Amino acid sequence: MKKIAVLLDIPILHDGRVRRVVESLSEQNEVDLFCVKTTFDDSSLFGKNVRVFNYELNINWINRNLLFQKKFENLPQLVLGKNIKYDFIYCNDYPLLEVSVALKEKIGAKLIFDSHEIYIATINQFFPVSGWKVIYGKPLIWLNQWYHGNREKELVKQVDKMITVCDSLKHYFEEKYDLQNILVVRNCPKNIQSIYKSNGIRRELKLKSDTRILLYQGDVNVSRGVDKVAEAMPLVNEHIHFVVIGGGNKLKEFKDKYSSSRIHFLGKKVFDELNEYTLSADIGILLIEGYNVSKKYALPNKLFEYMAAAKPIISNQLLEPARIINEINCGVLIDDSTKDSIAEAINKVFERNDLVQLGNNGYNAVLNKFNWEVEVQKLKELVANN
Repeated sequence: MKKIAVLLDIPILHDGRVRRVVESLSEQNEVDLFCVKTTFDDSSLFGKNVRVFNYELNINWINRNLLFQKKFENLPQLVLGKNIKYDFIYCNDYPLLEVSVALKEKIGAKLIFDSHEIYIATINQFFPVSGWKVIYGKPLIWLNQWYHGNREKELVKQVDKMITVCDSLKHYFEEKYDLQNILVVRNCPKNIQSIYKSNGIRRELKLKSDTRILLYQGDVNVSRGVDKVAEAMPLVNEHIHFVVIGGGNKLKEFKDKYSSSRIHFLGKKVFDELNEYTLSADIGILLIEGYNVSKKYALPNKLFEYMAAAKPIISNQLLEPARIINEINCGVLIDDSTKDSIAEAINKVFERNDLVQLGNNGYNAVLNKFNWEVEVQKLKELVANN
């Protein structure tokens, strides 16, 4: 039984991937999870082989805008204070990589780096790029991407095994950092043997049973397509409602601007409750714009969540989702994201008579291929054989 320290830069409650990693690795190993503190009792999420240790972020202007690794300067002392010779340090995403490399050297552990995205390319979403604040926003973006791009290139040399979530990201990292044999562990849901009817959304919003629901679930940030769907809704048939589930830095702005009798923002839901809402929708929509390289190569969790709930999917031509949707015929792809095109696609898809079949195609693909039980075997073998 090996000892593993899993490091996470956010609270665990809303991170389904890391929860699945911890649960799966703890079946045959002892896992200590270090994550950001909240009022929730994180230990209640896991079994006997998991211990949870919370830490607080050290936040000031410099740590927030430039040297964001410094937010985690309390973490090494917490990990080292356990006086455990961990076999593995499991680092989730770039912000904790510097801390993880330091811990690897002090403990003598092997370092696994699980990069869920191209973090350096996403830095621009944390700074203002319009209005008067652009005066400092754009220089900070450039400075951060230059510094952290070079820093990541140096730090990954100390990694024993790198993991990412899809083939496009694997090829990107291997070429950019001259790496080999990056392991792909897709962010698939657990295998759901049966699905059931749910009225979660209709019950909460007091909608009639024959109301059709178009669902977006995920982060409500720039270039996720939420605003474009909302702007298309006046052109969509009146019996169709658009429901948004998720939090993010654009939630309040979009909620204030677009909320109506047919557009509903329900905010972030606890991970364990999310499936109840997904099951109560009719169609899931996925319109992430590839405005940076990380988004261009993204394989969003919501794709598999829609599939696991047997929901047909409307998507744009984003590389990884489009490949899977075409492969298993579980949805419809649209070529552009104008409001007219989006509205036309929504109306046409809801009128199709093969929606159940499209949903079942996605569901069966999750049962047989795109599920966590299949993906996690790669991770279990990595830990067992090293």
